[in-house]
Amino acid sequence: MQDEITIIGAGIGGLTLAAALEKKHIPFQLYEQANSFEALGYGIQVSPNIVRVLWALGLEKELENISHRCLGFELRSFNSDNILAKWQIDNKIPYYQCRRADLHQLLFDSIEDKNRIHFSQRLESFQQKDHKISLHWQNSQPTTTTALVAADGVRSQVRRSLFPGNKAQYAGYAAYRAILPFKDKYRPLWGKATVWMGENHHVVVYPNGNQENSTPWLNLVLVVKDANWNEQGWSIPADKQAVAQDFVNQSEELKEILEDMIASPEPCFKWGLFIHQPLPYWSQGKVTLLGDAAHPMLPFQAQGAAMAIEDAYVLAEYLGKEKEIEKAFIKYQQTRLKRATKVQQVSRNNADIFHASGVKALIRNFGLGLVSATVPNLLNQKTAWIYDYDILSN
Repeated sequence: MQDEITIIGAGIGGLTLAAALEKKHIPFQLYEQANSFEALGYGIQVSPNIVRVLWALGLEKELENISHRCLGFELRSFNSDNILAKWQIDNKIPYYQCRRADLHQLLFDSIEDKNRIHFSQRLESFQQKDHKISLHWQNSQPTTTTALVAADGVRSQVRRSLFPGNKAQYAGYAAYRAILPFKDKYRPLWGKATVWMGENHHVVVYPNGNQENSTPWLNLVLVVKDANWNEQGWSIPADKQAVAQDFVNQSEELKEILEDMIASPEPCFKWGLFIHQPLPYWSQGKVTLLGDAAHPMLPFQAQGAAMAIEDAYVLAEYLGKEKEIEKAFIKYQQTRLKRATKVQQVSRNNADIFHASGVKALIRNFGLGLVSATVPNLLNQKTAWIYDYDILSN
C-alpha cells in the first residue's frame, strides 16, 4: 500500500504504529496536539505479549536497557501485611517495567524520518467525502488525507465524532501516581511487583529502570474508592499528606514508602477512573480507532498501553498486506476487537477483586493463599491468555 496514513496522537500507540509503518515503507504523517512530548515519568508494565512486538520492531536491546525485569508478583494484606499470595512468572519472554517517558522516547528515537511528526496540531473535526478525508485543525489550514487513524487517547475527538452518544461514566475510584528515586532500603522490592490490598483501596509498587544502564526508580500507584467525581486527566496535583492519610496501613515497609513520598520533591498526581462501554465497531470507511481511542480501560490489568501496541502492530500488518484501506481497517477490527474488549471487561472485574471487603475479602484471601501454597502456577494460567499471546504468529 502506498497511500499515506494520517495518525492523530503521538502517544505510545501512535508512535508504535508510525514505527511499524516506517519499517514497511508505508508513508505516514503523525500529528500531536502538544507542543512537545510530555510523557510523564511514571511506570508502565511491559508484559511479554508486547515485548514480542517491540522485539519485532528491532528494539530488544534498547528495551532491556531502560527496564527492570519483573520475575514475579507478591500480594499482601493492607491490614496485617501478611503475604496473601506470591508466585514466579513462568514465561520465557521477559516481563519488564520501565518509565513511560523512557518507552515513549525509545519509540520516538526508533523513527528515522522525524519530519513526518508534527507538534502543536489539534484536530477539531474531520469529514469523509469522495474517497478523501478533510481534516480541520485548530491553528492551521485544513488538509486532506486518504486514511485516518485516531490514536488520540481516552478523550479522542475522532471517537466522539463517530460515537457521540458514547459517554464515560465515573467508576467511583480515584487513583494517584508517584515516583521515588530507588534507595537501597527498597531492595526487597526488586525483581517483583508488590500489591497491598485492603478494604476499598490498594497500592501497587514496583521498580523502574535497569540499574546497569539507567537511573532506577520506585513507582507507586494508589487507588481508593471515592464517591466524589474526579477529573479524567492525568496531571491533577495531589496533597501528598492527604494521600498518605487515605492509605493508613499496617505495613512498616509501605508506611516508610509513603513517608518518603511526602518528603520527596517529586509530585504526586491524582486522576479519576472512568468506565467506557465497549464500542460495537472501530472502523468507518477510511477512519479507524486505535488504543485508548478504541477501548479505554481501567488500569486493573495493566494492559492499556499493551493493547495499543498490539493494535498498532496488527494494523500495520494489514496495511502492508491489503491494497484497499477499508479492507485493511475491517480486518484489523475483526482481529482486535474481541480480545481488547475482553481485556476491558477483565480490568473492570479486577476492581471488585482488588477492593473487596468483609466476607468477599475473606474468601478472596483464603483462595489466594490456598492456590499460592499448593498450585501457584494456576495464578500464571489465569493470565496466560494475555501474556502468552503471540501476536506475531496470530
